[in-house]
Amino acid sequence: MSLDPTPSRVAKRGPDPARYVKIMPYDSGVYVKLALFSVALFVAPITAYYLAKDRWLAGVYTSLTIGNTVYAGGIAALVANLVLGGYILTACLEDDGSQALPKETKKTQ
Repeated sequence: MSLDPTPSRVAKRGPDPARYVKIMPYDSGVYVKLALFSVALFVAPITAYYLAKDRWLAGVYTSLTIGNTVYAGGIAALVANLVLGGYILTACLEDDGSQALPKETKKTQ
């Protein structure tokens, strides 16, 4: 007996799954949200770093050897984590419409 996986030797062909897949309507809101959070993830930490270094912490920790750039970097990392956490939170709270609608029942007289 041969172990050749020809169609005659494998299981019976099942139904086409493409017929049963519910196609979601095109939702551009997901792409817009992804684009906005991507830009925010790039811009917000850099902006927070330079604002913290030049304005918020200017002259505060000048006597230390590490300077205020370390603290500004920490603030930038915190801002990046906040943006990422915001994206995850909005993704979890997003309604994807996968909940089944209640079935209609016929009224009998």
